[in-house]
Amino acid sequence: MKKIILFSLTLFLFNCTKNNRQANKTINKDTIKKSEIPKFDFNNKELQENLKKAILKGDTLAYIRSYKAYTINGKDKEFLYYAVVMAEKNNYKRAYYDISRILALRTDDPLVTKYNYSSSFGFYSFLKSYELGDDFAKEDINDFYINENKPVPKSSSIYCKD
Repeated sequence: MKKIILFSLTLFLFNCTKNNRQANKTINKDTIKKSEIPKFDFNNKELQENLKKAILKGDTLAYIRSYKAYTINGKDKEFLYYAVVMAEKNNYKRAYYDISRILALRTDDPLVTKYNYSSSFGFYSFLKSYELGDDFAKEDINDFYINENKPVPKSSSIYCKD
Protein backbone atom coordinates (compact mmCIF):
# COMPACT_ATOMS: atom_id res chain seq x y z
CA MET A 1 0.00 0.00 0.00
CA LYS A 2 2.83 2.39 0.87
CA LYS A 3 4.46 1.66 -2.50
CA ILE A 4 1.27 2.55 -4.39
CA ILE A 5 0.86 5.84 -2.51
CA LEU A 6 4.54 6.73 -2.94
CA PHE A 7 4.40 5.84 -6.66
CA SER A 8 1.24 7.90 -7.28
CA LEU A 9 2.67 10.85 -5.32
CA THR A 10 5.88 10.74 -7.39
CA LEU A 11 3.87 10.51 -10.60
CA PHE A 12 1.70 13.45 -9.52
CA LEU A 13 4.72 15.66 -8.71
CA PHE A 14 6.40 14.74 -11.98
CA ASN A 15 3.30 15.73 -13.97
CA CYS A 16 2.98 19.05 -12.13
CA THR A 17 6.57 20.06 -12.90
CA LYS A 18 6.17 18.92 -16.49
CA ASN A 19 3.07 21.11 -16.92
CA ASN A 20 4.90 24.11 -15.41
CA ARG A 21 7.77 23.67 -17.88
CA GLN A 22 5.31 23.50 -20.79
CA ALA A 23 3.51 26.61 -19.54
CA ASN A 24 6.81 28.49 -19.25
CA LYS A 25 7.76 27.47 -22.79
CA THR A 26 4.39 28.70 -24.08
CA ILE A 27 4.69 32.00 -22.22
CA ASN A 28 8.23 32.56 -23.47
CA LYS A 29 7.15 31.76 -27.02
CA ASP A 30 4.15 34.13 -26.94
CA THR A 31 5.84 37.18 -25.44
CA ILE A 32 7.01 39.82 -27.87
CA LYS A 33 10.36 41.38 -27.27
CA LYS A 34 10.75 45.13 -27.74
CA SER A 35 13.39 44.56 -30.39
CA GLU A 36 10.86 42.56 -32.46
CA ILE A 37 8.24 45.35 -32.62
CA PRO A 38 8.53 47.12 -35.97
CA LYS A 39 9.24 50.84 -35.64
CA PHE A 40 7.52 53.47 -37.73
CA ASP A 41 9.92 54.96 -40.25
CA PHE A 42 9.16 58.65 -40.73
CA ASN A 43 11.80 58.79 -43.47
CA ASN A 44 10.24 56.05 -45.59
CA LYS A 45 10.71 57.19 -49.21
CA GLU A 46 7.27 56.02 -50.36
CA LEU A 47 5.60 57.79 -47.44
CA GLN A 48 7.53 61.00 -48.12
CA GLU A 49 6.61 60.85 -51.81
CA ASN A 50 2.93 60.40 -50.93
CA LEU A 51 3.07 63.39 -48.59
CA LYS A 52 4.68 65.55 -51.29
CA LYS A 53 2.07 64.49 -53.87
CA ALA A 54 -0.74 65.16 -51.43
CA ILE A 55 0.35 68.61 -50.38
CA LEU A 56 1.99 69.97 -53.53
CA LYS A 57 -0.34 68.42 -56.12
CA GLY A 58 -3.50 67.93 -54.06
CA ASP A 59 -3.43 64.15 -54.59
CA THR A 60 -6.18 62.88 -52.29
CA LEU A 61 -5.29 59.19 -52.67
CA ALA A 62 -1.70 59.88 -51.61
CA TYR A 63 -3.06 61.83 -48.63
CA ILE A 64 -5.30 58.93 -47.56
CA ARG A 65 -2.44 56.43 -47.90
CA SER A 66 -0.22 58.62 -45.75
CA TYR A 67 -2.90 59.17 -43.11
CA LYS A 68 -3.53 55.42 -42.89
CA ALA A 69 0.19 54.72 -42.52
CA TYR A 70 0.41 57.15 -39.60
CA THR A 71 -2.78 56.04 -37.84
CA ILE A 72 -2.11 52.31 -38.17
CA ASN A 73 1.15 52.89 -36.34
CA GLY A 74 -0.47 55.07 -33.67
CA LYS A 75 1.14 58.26 -34.95
CA ASP A 76 -1.98 60.22 -35.84
CA LYS A 77 -0.98 63.19 -33.64
CA GLU A 78 2.26 63.45 -35.61
CA PHE A 79 0.19 63.65 -38.82
CA LEU A 80 -1.65 66.80 -37.68
CA TYR A 81 0.77 69.15 -39.46
CA TYR A 82 0.18 67.45 -42.83
CA ALA A 83 -3.58 67.42 -42.32
CA VAL A 84 -3.62 71.17 -41.58
CA VAL A 85 -1.47 71.98 -44.61
CA MET A 86 -3.56 69.73 -46.87
CA ALA A 87 -6.79 71.26 -45.60
CA GLU A 88 -5.70 74.88 -45.92
CA LYS A 89 -3.68 74.65 -49.13
CA ASN A 90 -6.01 72.33 -51.06
CA ASN A 91 -9.31 73.00 -49.24
CA TYR A 92 -9.68 69.21 -48.85
CA LYS A 93 -12.79 68.27 -46.89
CA ARG A 94 -11.42 64.97 -45.60
CA ALA A 95 -8.32 66.68 -44.19
CA TYR A 96 -10.55 69.05 -42.21
CA TYR A 97 -12.40 66.04 -40.79
CA ASP A 98 -9.10 64.32 -39.93
CA ILE A 99 -7.98 67.43 -38.05
CA SER A 100 -11.13 67.30 -35.96
CA ARG A 101 -10.58 63.59 -35.20
CA ILE A 102 -6.93 64.12 -34.26
CA LEU A 103 -7.76 67.04 -31.95
CA ALA A 104 -10.81 65.39 -30.39
CA LEU A 105 -10.43 64.63 -26.71
CA ARG A 106 -11.85 61.51 -25.10
CA THR A 107 -14.90 62.16 -22.96
CA ASP A 108 -13.05 60.87 -19.89
CA ASP A 109 -10.10 63.22 -20.41
CA PRO A 110 -9.58 65.50 -17.37
CA LEU A 111 -9.61 68.57 -19.63
CA VAL A 112 -13.15 67.65 -20.67
CA THR A 113 -14.50 66.41 -17.35
CA LYS A 114 -12.89 68.93 -15.00
CA TYR A 115 -12.46 72.03 -17.17
CA ASN A 116 -15.10 71.48 -19.88
CA TYR A 117 -12.43 72.14 -22.52
CA SER A 118 -12.57 71.28 -26.20
CA SER A 119 -10.40 72.29 -29.13
CA SER A 120 -11.84 75.30 -30.97
CA PHE A 121 -9.75 74.54 -34.05
CA GLY A 122 -10.91 70.91 -33.98
CA PHE A 123 -14.55 72.02 -33.77
CA TYR A 124 -14.00 74.58 -36.56
CA SER A 125 -12.42 71.86 -38.74
CA PHE A 126 -15.33 69.51 -38.06
CA LEU A 127 -17.89 72.12 -39.14
CA LYS A 128 -15.77 73.12 -42.15
CA SER A 129 -15.59 69.50 -43.33
CA TYR A 130 -19.38 69.28 -43.04
CA GLU A 131 -19.83 72.49 -45.05
CA LEU A 132 -17.51 71.12 -47.75
CA GLY A 133 -19.62 67.94 -47.94
CA ASP A 134 -17.54 65.26 -46.21
CA ASP A 135 -19.63 62.09 -45.74
CA PHE A 136 -18.19 61.24 -42.31
CA ALA A 137 -18.91 64.73 -41.04
CA LYS A 138 -22.45 64.55 -42.41
CA GLU A 139 -23.09 61.38 -40.41
CA ASP A 140 -21.72 62.97 -37.24
CA ILE A 141 -23.72 66.17 -37.76
CA ASN A 142 -26.86 64.07 -38.17
CA ASP A 143 -26.13 62.33 -34.86
CA PHE A 144 -25.13 65.45 -32.91
CA TYR A 145 -27.46 68.11 -34.30
CA ILE A 146 -30.13 67.12 -36.82
CA ASN A 147 -31.45 64.05 -34.94
CA GLU A 148 -31.45 66.11 -31.73
CA ASN A 149 -33.39 68.96 -33.44
CA LYS A 150 -30.54 71.41 -32.79
CA PRO A 151 -29.43 74.03 -35.32
CA VAL A 152 -26.13 73.25 -37.05
CA PRO A 153 -23.62 76.05 -36.38
CA LYS A 154 -21.50 77.53 -39.16
CA SER A 155 -17.73 77.16 -39.07
CA SER A 156 -17.42 80.94 -39.29
CA SER A 157 -19.17 81.20 -35.92
CA ILE A 158 -16.11 79.73 -34.19
CA TYR A 159 -13.55 82.44 -34.96
CA CYS A 160 -15.63 85.23 -36.52
CA LYS A 161 -17.81 86.40 -33.67
CA ASP A 162 -19.94 89.53 -34.11
